[in-house]
Amino acid sequence: MAGVYEPLGETPLMEVEGRPTIGLQRALYGHQHGILWAHFFDKLGFRLVMSPPTNAAISETGIEVMSAETCYPVKVSHGHVKALMGNTAYLFIPSMINMGTPVAGEKGFFCPMIQSNSFMVRMALGMEGLSILNPVVHLKYDVETLSLELKDQIGRKLGVNKRRIQEALIHAFEKEAAFKQALYEEGAGFLGRLTPDEPLVVVTGRPYNLYDDRLNLRLGQSLSKIGVNAIPMDFIDVAGVDLSDFPSMYWGLGAQILRTAKFVEQHATYFGLHLTNFGCGADSFLEHFYRHIMGDKPYLILELDEHSAVAGAMTRLEAYQNVIENMMHKQGKTPASDAKLAN
Repeated sequence: MAGVYEPLGETPLMEVEGRPTIGLQRALYGHQHGILWAHFFDKLGFRLVMSPPTNAAISETGIEVMSAETCYPVKVSHGHVKALMGNTAYLFIPSMINMGTPVAGEKGFFCPMIQSNSFMVRMALGMEGLSILNPVVHLKYDVETLSLELKDQIGRKLGVNKRRIQEALIHAFEKEAAFKQALYEEGAGFLGRLTPDEPLVVVTGRPYNLYDDRLNLRLGQSLSKIGVNAIPMDFIDVAGVDLSDFPSMYWGLGAQILRTAKFVEQHATYFGLHLTNFGCGADSFLEHFYRHIMGDKPYLILELDEHSAVAGAMTRLEAYQNVIENMMHKQGKTPASDAKLAN
């Protein structure tokens, strides 16, 4: 993949192979759209550098510099941006407003904390200067409109015009779509290898929870350890699932989570696990809809924060495993003992 995905050392990384570097936090939208931005900036002649995976130092730094109380992922985000400061030629901290949706009429908004993240980290860390790229980004716009939006905000700083930005966006969206398709194919192969008597846990959640081992407390490894078949929601194509009974769904990721919940509810041997954070305002609403969709089917909502520990999460996972096994026995199915994990 285009870009430099290596932890930063003590020496600033201002250039790679003669190309100026652009830093992107490995948090929040960095997990969801890192592929897009890596190929976008690569096409424009830059190299993307991501902050290291979340560790104790990044987590503690983020918590210390916070100027307001937020969910844990936003606190961690501050630590990631701090780790990038002064270490790349440019620092890309966009205000991500919305994302593409499978149905044109859906709103697809990011949560307010992600929309305002650029303002929060710049204020908390005292960031300013020409090296900061902080455009307002509407990924739901058509490519031409999005190109104009980016050109007006970062074109002069990077020395690129609208035509080059549009070409880079088309290229980047194609690469992101190919990556998603590869995930779907991997997921379909995994589901196809399950026998009719094997239960499956489909894990929903926001990418910055699902794919950050510190935030999810190594959930994938824990599920594998106790012998549970599990797969993250991004490996299943649910774009065709009807969500018309939730016509006012505001959040882009919320819509994907509910579509996945519907997919799970429609399969007798599939079970839901929703990973969330203490203090997540969007999920405080979404969980009610999640429960409504699941109905009488067993599910687990696992809420974590910076004070959570693996032992406590494991206790809940083992209890949920027992519930699933009891349900399978009621259905006359005997769960297989060997585990498969897609993570």
